[in-house]
Amino acid sequence: MSFNKPIKLATDSEGVKRSAFWHLGRRDHSEHELRAKLSRKTDNQQWIDEVIDACYEYRYLDDDRFTETFIRSAQNKGHGINRIQRDLQHKGISHLLSAKFLQQSNFDYINSATQLLQKRYRERIENAHLKQKVMAFLQNKGHTFEHIFSAIESHNEYFPIEEYDALGDALKLLTGKFREPIEGKKLQDKAKRFLLSRGYSFNDSQNAIKQFNLQLSDQEE
Repeated sequence: MSFNKPIKLATDSEGVKRSAFWHLGRRDHSEHELRAKLSRKTDNQQWIDEVIDACYEYRYLDDDRFTETFIRSAQNKGHGINRIQRDLQHKGISHLLSAKFLQQSNFDYINSATQLLQKRYRERIENAHLKQKVMAFLQNKGHTFEHIFSAIESHNEYFPIEEYDALGDALKLLTGKFREPIEGKKLQDKAKRFLLSRGYSFNDSQNAIKQFNLQLSDQEE
């Protein structure tokens, strides 16, 4: 069993500086991140301020450079604007600064989101249930609704158009979940909520429930 070693507190400003240089040597940091890490080495704010000033003087610390580099790295991972801004905010970068570099970038987020879909889905994204999953996937990556809808359209261009049977798909879902006729207001409301939550329209949900009951009735006869 391994335990994290307790942080050795700095006894002077040189100790704080060594800690700062060690962290910056591993990767670039925002000022906010570095201050948070140094505050675990000491509660002497004057030492921390002196070290932060020295880091800026040596050009080891630069929030503009950090923001620009972070955005480029996040874009290469397929992250969208919303996630990039949120992650930068967690690192202490202001919305104004992140927006400045995002506006300067000519990155194609729609193409990036489309590439994510092509790696994950080898079919046309047509039915409501699949479209809901795709939207949740790209939202988690931080893409905007505008970019998501455009990416789905772009993805679908790679696959032939097929007539979509929404009623048939909804009926399959009901068959997998229910084993008895869907009768009575309480059970019908439950089935409707089940289908509506998966993106089916109110009419498709109602028709699927009727069709499901007819199928069970035919099987009993």
